[in-house]
Amino acid sequence: PLSDIAGEDFEDAVNVLTELEVVSGYPDGTFKPDNIVTRAEMAVIVVSALGLSNYATGTANFSDMGGHWSNPFVAYATSLGVIAGYPDGTFKPDKTVSYDEAATMLVAALGYNTDSLVGTWPANFVTKAKTLGILDGIKAGVTGANRGDIATMTYQTLDQGIGKTNKDGD
Repeated sequence: PLSDIAGEDFEDAVNVLTELEVVSGYPDGTFKPDNIVTRAEMAVIVVSALGLSNYATGTANFSDMGGHWSNPFVAYATSLGVIAGYPDGTFKPDKTVSYDEAATMLVAALGYNTDSLVGTWPANFVTKAKTLGILDGIKAGVTGANRGDIATMTYQTLDQGIGKTNKDGD
């Protein structure tokens, strides 16, 4: 058991995701729920939550991914349409992931895309995440998504159906 999650709102989420090997604690036995998650870490979490870690291979086609530890996960998540880079051809793996980006990645992992959602980014993905209950209990901040919130959001995504959606959202 991780020493810093007992009695916290995200305790069950962290315990389940740890058991599923989606997230892990630190060597000192803590989870550090207030630490901010990077875009690379979020890519790993999403691929792991999909149960596809063993398929994470390849090299991402972003100019800033060469030699980065998360390269196979970013490459695979990109091929699934779960994540995207920036217009300048970068992914910025060590940049903090925003709540909007995290919600987008989780909703995209369920099979939703811009064609199947109403509105423009990020409102379209955030609205869908809210409708699906992924954001229940989350108070998004501007500093980046923390490990406790990401665990909760990921956990609340686990019971959603995965598939493809058409332009009508079906």
